Amino acid sequence: MKLYQTVIATLMAFAATTTLAAPPAADPRGDARAAETRVERFASETKGGPRQRLLLAKEKIRRLIEDIDAGKSVDPSEFDLALQNAARGF
Repeated sequence: MKLYQTVIATLMAFAATTTLAAPPAADPRGDARAAETRVERFASETKGGPRQRLLLAKEKIRRLIEDIDAGKSVDPSEFDLALQNAARGF
């Protein structure tokens, strides 16, 4: 009986530490800020119409960041699309 209690206590302790050791959730703002910086860099290296599209994309990302910071609802597909476009460099 003592062995059974010891094994159960050990397993419970292991389960508690495993849950606490889980990696933190990814911060979407960090990804969005990196994408905004990337788009800004692409825009500085481009001229004309493509530059204007990149600047508009940068503003869209900035609005998404502001909405997240303000606690507003942000459509995940819109957020993902903005990050994908930034990763592609248009």
